[in-house]
Amino acid sequence: MTTIRTFLIASGACLSLAACDFLIARDRDAPPAMEADTPADVPDPAADLSEPAPETADTGGPVVIASTATIDWDAARADMAARSGEDRETGFQVASGNSAPPVPVLLPTGIVVAQSAENGVRFQPMSDGYFAYYPGIDYDIVVNGTNEVFGTTGDAEDGDAPDLMFTPTMTGAQVSFSRYGADYLVEFECKAAQTAEGVCITEQEALEITEKLVIAGTR
Repeated sequence: MTTIRTFLIASGACLSLAACDFLIARDRDAPPAMEADTPADVPDPAADLSEPAPETADTGGPVVIASTATIDWDAARADMAARSGEDRETGFQVASGNSAPPVPVLLPTGIVVAQSAENGVRFQPMSDGYFAYYPGIDYDIVVNGTNEVFGTTGDAEDGDAPDLMFTPTMTGAQVSFSRYGADYLVEFECKAAQTAEGVCITEQEALEITEKLVIAGTR
């Protein structure tokens, strides 16, 4: 019995040693543990997320603003009374008082209209002003008046600009100016295409016609 017990104890010890050697060998052969990847650019929860977004660059350019002009009706009525006794034919009977357009009506005088085009003469009141159309022989004349004026931020208030501004166009020419607080534009539309050798109307002729505009209606 003693011999058998000694044999079993010795066998168990060998098995234990063999198991230990096997575990040590597996531990040596095992690949190194992989480190966990750390995500890049992970936002810090403690960071202040209330920072304002970067401001856009200020171009600093002027801003165009449309507004309704303040009309000097007293000056318009005074000019209308001053010409009431003069014989100046504008081609139209313009309503006065509250029925008149919202701007003083300025029209050309002495315009020669071909007999074949007399029916084409037109006058049309608009919500912001009026336009008048005179068909001519070499060119047509269109007169526009409006109380809708455009300005830019930073412009100085200099009142009416009495100077006439002549501008050549693809179809003829135009003259713009301001009076009584309203803006006016006189357009000259050539019947034939313009060439480098000549135009249907010169700057002097366009300015003369515009300077002779007379007031034909007011409130």
